[in-house]
Amino acid sequence: MNASPVAPRRPPIDRWPVGLFWLRKNAAGRGDWCNELYVRRRPLRVHTLKQKLFAGSLLFAALLPLACKRKTPPQDETPPVAARASTAPSASATAPNPASGSASAAASAAPSEATTKETSEEPTPATYPWLGAPDAPKADGSLAARITPPPGYARIPVQSGSFSAFVRGLPLAPKGTPVVAHDGEIVRAADDDYVEAVVAIDVGNADLQQSSDVIVRLHAEWLWGRGELSKITYVASTKLELPLSRWEKGQRLVTNNGSDVFWAIQGKPKELDYAEFRRYLDAVFNWGNSTSLSVRSRKLDKPEELVPGDFFLHSHAPGHVAIVLDVAEKPGGERVALLGQVLNPAQSLHVLRPGRATPWFSLRPGNAILTPYTSEFDWSELRRLDVPSEEAPGGS
Repeated sequence: MNASPVAPRRPPIDRWPVGLFWLRKNAAGRGDWCNELYVRRRPLRVHTLKQKLFAGSLLFAALLPLACKRKTPPQDETPPVAARASTAPSASATAPNPASGSASAAASAAPSEATTKETSEEPTPATYPWLGAPDAPKADGSLAARITPPPGYARIPVQSGSFSAFVRGLPLAPKGTPVVAHDGEIVRAADDDYVEAVVAIDVGNADLQQSSDVIVRLHAEWLWGRGELSKITYVASTKLELPLSRWEKGQRLVTNNGSDVFWAIQGKPKELDYAEFRRYLDAVFNWGNSTSLSVRSRKLDKPEELVPGDFFLHSHAPGHVAIVLDVAEKPGGERVALLGQVLNPAQSLHVLRPGRATPWFSLRPGNAILTPYTSEFDWSELRRLDVPSEEAPGGS
């Protein structure tokens, strides 16, 4: 009787445990790691190229955790969209004095009590006077409440009642509100890739409140709400001073040749109401431009001093302004900002987005600030609109 055939013994093999997998190396020592793959010690013959590639991917997945020496940072810590690189060196990350409206690295790690309070406050006509007008746009919360800083960032502390706090707390229109022109025509759809939100402030009935006029409008409204009417003064393109006090005395702006402007008595002095204040602002918008705004404001040479309410200004044609609506900072000094703008014709002030991922723009001194629909801004174009009393930065 013939003995039943006995399968020849397999040559000795070496095994290395890798997670749930066992890698077998054949006795010939060729090191063909795709030759046989063992899962929980059960052999799986690998014949085709497709099977070999699949086996290789499983092995790579098993080895990857062992090869990593450090933990991969969580996805939500990905930095916001960066500005375009420049050859200029980056500015120092030394933290400015919080009393000036800027943040220190330590203070940026956690929001201050004042910052938290301002974030939770609802906009009211007492602070934002235009909300009390008969034709006031509908507001739905504030900018600070709706738009939170990126993970790892905290809003820089600003002085309560300052222009920086005023801008940070601007009322926003309900979600889904488009950007409209002064005549009601939709300029940007509500779902535009580069529009995060629309500020709940009227545009006016004429094509006056354009790009550089918006920062003047906000600054004047802030002073009006504080009752500091004597400090409301701006400059015409002819460098003529345009103080509200002269309007209150019954004087009005007139011209004799269409290019020159001067004050002339047109009525009796009277106490101004909000409607008359708005007519004054329309006159300022009519005779002002980006050049006059450059004369009225001052240049900021230190990027680390930037606070909400500052702005980037193209004083050359075509003039344009990007308003810094808010600033947030990491403990290490990295900064991001919310930017707002208005284009021509006169239209809604809106919060910009560099893209759909985030409304926050990276602030990297030495790198240009890229904004949608306009040419880039350089850090040398950073400016601040102070009040005549030369209050401390951040409180102007």
